[in-house]
Amino acid sequence: MENRPRVDVSGLLLPDELVVWIGNSAVFESSGHSGAQTFYIDKGVGAYLKIAGAGGLERAAQMQGYFADKGLAPLVLRYLSGKQDYLVTKALKGENGAREGYLAQPERLCEVFAEVLRKLHAVDAAACPGEDKMAELLASARDAVFRQSHLDDLADYIGGASASQAAAEIVRASDVLVSDVLIHGDYCLPNIVLDDWVFQGLIDVADGGIGDRHYDLAWGLWTLNRNLGTPKHGQRFLDAYGRELVNRERLRVCGLLVAME
Repeated sequence: MENRPRVDVSGLLLPDELVVWIGNSAVFESSGHSGAQTFYIDKGVGAYLKIAGAGGLERAAQMQGYFADKGLAPLVLRYLSGKQDYLVTKALKGENGAREGYLAQPERLCEVFAEVLRKLHAVDAAACPGEDKMAELLASARDAVFRQSHLDDLADYIGGASASQAAAEIVRASDVLVSDVLIHGDYCLPNIVLDDWVFQGLIDVADGGIGDRHYDLAWGLWTLNRNLGTPKHGQRFLDAYGRELVNRERLRVCGLLVAME
């Protein structure tokens, strides 16, 4: 955290329980793209604190706890809800999959990235808090705005698609989707933590739930294209995941869903 600014805890207006728990530990700014303020707490093995509006982290806390119980994500150390929500999770050893050292070996990265996804999709998802993630996504798609850049990033895998026509195509083809596995919901390289190539856990799992495996596959293809700067490695990712499990029609529909704003 040496490149992150240190934060004065008194300025965060934290609940007394968190103030006591943090004590004299150093706290650093660590916000990313999740929409919540995020801070790193240099206490023990380390922890991350997210702060959002009241109720804003309830789903994240539920899914984090579920993934942690499955051995797939960091443990929840604290979840408090009042005028604001506060979620503290244990830090993982290692670095996210978008770090330069991993990107420098794209073929190996694709294989590890696929292996972790296979592991996730093989989990017994009984009693998952997110019962039907695809229904949520399909409901949102009707009035959504779609990013043409996302569709272009996925064109090598799902074919050409128009942002202006994506919602209508999703509605027409929505019955092909199957909600039968535990999905991450935002399966991108920054959301997987590796320690010298050994999988440590998944982060930012708030969008997880029971869904179609192709939604995670589409996000995986998008992030490989975006982070590696080329679409040529995505086919290796699909090979490593298992071509026998990939359905082109479902991948296209999920690719369209990935392009929602």
